[in-house]
Amino acid sequence: MEMRLEEKNAFYVSGYSMETTEATLEKDVLILREKYEAKLRSISNSLYFVSWEKDDKMIYHFSAPTPNATPDGMTRVEVSAGNFAIATVPEGVPTLTAWHQFFETMTATLGVNIDMEATHYVEHFDENGVCELWIPVSASEVKS
Repeated sequence: MEMRLEEKNAFYVSGYSMETTEATLEKDVLILREKYEAKLRSISNSLYFVSWEKDDKMIYHFSAPTPNATPDGMTRVEVSAGNFAIATVPEGVPTLTAWHQFFETMTATLGVNIDMEATHYVEHFDENGVCELWIPVSASEVKS
């Protein structure tokens, strides 16, 4: 799994959210994709899952970048600017498995820790379908 550190500017994504748990995550993600992927791809071929915790539940937000407006029926979420550890998911590796590997190896590989004050974790699927995982990291640990 290739890993790097990168500073990102704040950006907005609009889409559809679902409460989930780790036990049902893969099934729930499939439901979101089946229901909304075509509509989101009409906005952009670059798609995001943004996740956060709310009231001890995991929220997954399937979305597309929307810098200027929120399309009807969608919810807009801001991904705050910050420093991220980013891993490219190897082809054929399930995303949940990749998340576990990334959490287990990120500190040793990149020498940084998760920013415990940050709220959003990101899965980004580029125009070619390549998936990247983004974990917010403490800015004070990122070497210029």
